[in-house]
Amino acid sequence: MGHSILPIGNHKLKTERIKDLAEDIISRIDINIEYGYFGKKENFKLLGKEKEDEYVIIDKIVKHKDFKTFRLIDESYQLKELYNKFGNEIFYNPDYWTCYDSKLPEESIILEKQKELVYPDFTLDYIGENDYQYLTINKEHFGNSISYFTRWWVFCQFFLDKSCIDIDYNEDLYNFRKSLMYYTYKFGGDKNYYLDDQSTVLEGVGQGSEWEMNWNSFEKFVLEKTSHLLIDIPKFMTDRNYRTEIHELNDYPLSFVDDFRDIK
Repeated sequence: MGHSILPIGNHKLKTERIKDLAEDIISRIDINIEYGYFGKKENFKLLGKEKEDEYVIIDKIVKHKDFKTFRLIDESYQLKELYNKFGNEIFYNPDYWTCYDSKLPEESIILEKQKELVYPDFTLDYIGENDYQYLTINKEHFGNSISYFTRWWVFCQFFLDKSCIDIDYNEDLYNFRKSLMYYTYKFGGDKNYYLDDQSTVLEGVGQGSEWEMNWNSFEKFVLEKTSHLLIDIPKFMTDRNYRTEIHELNDYPLSFVDDFRDIK
């Protein structure tokens, strides 16, 4: 399976409630949003509702009829409903743990599930004909898979090949970064890290494990694990001496950082 680039940027979006987040996003970028959650039959039953597994639409915000309509999903919405009804007892109700044959799992698994009440976890996606775009949004950072350039190893090779900086390929990279800059700035952030989504050194960060990290702890972790092979993209684009240093390392980068200062 090919490795993909996952850009993760900081943001200042409202993530307390799905309604607030939808309204905040709509105020910042030109899309429509339908927001809701995926509900499980067993959880509906605990809530006193007779429903099958289904996607539940809570509401829809139309900014303009010609804009694309994205779907905003709260991955923990139904758990929050159950917690509001039963409190912490829901985590010790065997009927909740149908994936464990209605038996209570180990305490570590229960504690991990409880984190979903604390750490926001949203998906914003668009599904069109031959077109799939999505963001993952956590409390202080978001993963951007709307913008696309190429796969991870090809991306790395651009910075390792001494001739690439001077060819037309550079225009595609510029457009990719400009798209990332647009979403990052619109969401109140100022920086992106580009990670390998199958990294062997980041312990699942870039694959979803970052969801409970704040921005400072995320940055600290990435730097601790990858700073010896991290490329500062704006510096690479503007500083010949720095490019020479990177080429002399003669090794694949483990991460990239981009504050877009060269294209502002």
